Amino acid sequence: DIGHAQKLYQLQGLVDRVDLILSNESGFRSRWDRGFLIQSSRQRSETFSGMLQAFRLNLEALSLLALFVGVFLIYNTAMFTVISRRRDAGILRSLGATRFEIFFAFLSEILILGLIGGALGGGIGYFLTKLLTERIGSSISNLYFFLRPEPVAWSIWIPMVGILLGCGASLLGGIIPLVELIRINPVQALSGRVASRQSARRAKKVAWAGLLVLLLSLLLFLLPGSHVYVGFIGVFGFVLAASLLTGVFLLTFHRFLKKTLILLGGLPGKVAAGTIRQNLGRTGVAIAAFMISLSMSIGLSAMIGSFRQSLIWWMNTQIRGDLYIGKILEAEVPEDFFEELQKIEGLGGVHPYRNTQALYQYTSINISAVDARVLEKYARFGWLKGGNENWEPVKQGGVIISESFSRRFGVKSGDTITLEGQQGPAEFKVGAIFYDYTTEHGLVMMDRSTYVKTFGDRTLNNIGIFIDPDNPRKSELIQEVRKRAEARGLPVLTGTQLHENILEVFDTTFAITRSMRLIAIIVAFFGIAGALLTLFIERSREFGIYRSLGFSTDQVAKMTLMEGLGMGMVSFILSIGVGTALAILLIKVINIRSFNWTIFYFPSMDPYLLTGVIALLASIGAAVYPIWRVYRTYPQIQIREE
Repeated sequence: DIGHAQKLYQLQGLVDRVDLILSNESGFRSRWDRGFLIQSSRQRSETFSGMLQAFRLNLEALSLLALFVGVFLIYNTAMFTVISRRRDAGILRSLGATRFEIFFAFLSEILILGLIGGALGGGIGYFLTKLLTERIGSSISNLYFFLRPEPVAWSIWIPMVGILLGCGASLLGGIIPLVELIRINPVQALSGRVASRQSARRAKKVAWAGLLVLLLSLLLFLLPGSHVYVGFIGVFGFVLAASLLTGVFLLTFHRFLKKTLILLGGLPGKVAAGTIRQNLGRTGVAIAAFMISLSMSIGLSAMIGSFRQSLIWWMNTQIRGDLYIGKILEAEVPEDFFEELQKIEGLGGVHPYRNTQALYQYTSINISAVDARVLEKYARFGWLKGGNENWEPVKQGGVIISESFSRRFGVKSGDTITLEGQQGPAEFKVGAIFYDYTTEHGLVMMDRSTYVKTFGDRTLNNIGIFIDPDNPRKSELIQEVRKRAEARGLPVLTGTQLHENILEVFDTTFAITRSMRLIAIIVAFFGIAGALLTLFIERSREFGIYRSLGFSTDQVAKMTLMEGLGMGMVSFILSIGVGTALAILLIKVINIRSFNWTIFYFPSMDPYLLTGVIALLASIGAAVYPIWRVYRTYPQIQIREE
């Protein structure tokens, strides 16, 4: 009951919101518009939806990037199907089937597999959604507004979307192997003597296409004031360009690869290096897929790590209090308690803080009320320009704004903004702009005296306690403040504890991003395994000849292992450059366009070392089954038709 809640939390006469059914909306607005925030239910829904737009868009983009990697896996799967059934295609051609009949027969098979995979993906995705909904709801509650998500209702559109994506990806990944299939001479297909070599000339043609895509992507990044969608298209273009340039990179660094594999594996390593180079049509795609996955791992890890370090820097500059006294649920901190703390001798500063939401140009923003004199003395704000002199305009009735507010509304230092106050519109001069990560929707900060005068709101969300470091009574004062707060039932956190809580929210928010990265790596792992299997089937006679000429089974197995390691090594070397570039694009382009704030790039070796270990383990793991097939196949069977 609202009356009981008001009494329990000492909020008599106060309410957060009133829901009304009106017969004359314009008349109501004309009477009560001043001093109140009036929104229709539709406007409120649009406000909440707008707050989540960037969050939702980033999740969708990461999902599509994982699907993009999946296209390469489908390519390898389609190529494996083509290679393993090339003889069947030759028989059909010799019996009179046309090339197009064979093409559509195999295309139908690939589309059916895509349909089944898409339907299964939709179903599995639905159950994953049920598992992740609570976690996403928790992140939204921590970052934006309280949300208790309803269980996801089953809809026929869930598998339908999965089928659409599955068939589309299958068509994209399967078209090139099928075109290669119908070009095969039926006599060669029947005899199993079809070469799979891709010339350096073809790789260079593909590279020219990659350079063109890269140029278009760079142009998209340079477009002034572009929407975040344009930025994401540019990122996808950059990733596509990097994959198209893989073949030329492999040709350029083949000599280094050859020397490395000879050093690791001797003669089998030398043969493996030649195989990787001569079979670009098979190995190049697997390397590109694995490279993109590793680049995602490096790029996302570097972006998240830089964001985390930027957040730590921000906390160390703005959240510098020794103690923070918060509220209980919806109950605010009593103002008389704030006045009580001010009377304690020895406290360097008692900082009252109030944060609330408001509308600016019909868009949701945050307004914070602070004590400018306390923050000027104890905080070390990160300013886009200037230093602590920026507090002077705040003490004189002006405001400072966050970087996100400045970028979102195009407001600069010296401009004037208008906010709806208790007595009507109030104008404020912007004194400075500061770095902030509390909200991407924009923050206006003013002195508490200005806030109370404008909005008539004396509410406190929390109180910060600052004590001079050289005060000999520091521990005693902390204990006294804690004791008084606990006597009123108010929670108390040290500055360190508050920092840890903020970082915990941050890590929880990015847990889903890390899972997307893991999915992409798993998909690429199967891509490498599929490429090795394709090479094994296509070169089975070649393996038999090697063994007949004196290669032992162990040497052939070692050659297969060297092929896997070689592809993994090339993928990792490529991913170092592509992943670093991807991290910079995510930080300097996507984050600014999505959230309107600056993330500082903090270089770290951790993403590269972790990705290197992943590449090594995945390369070895992908070679296990092909090696097992080597030991299970006899050379006389492999060359019985020679």
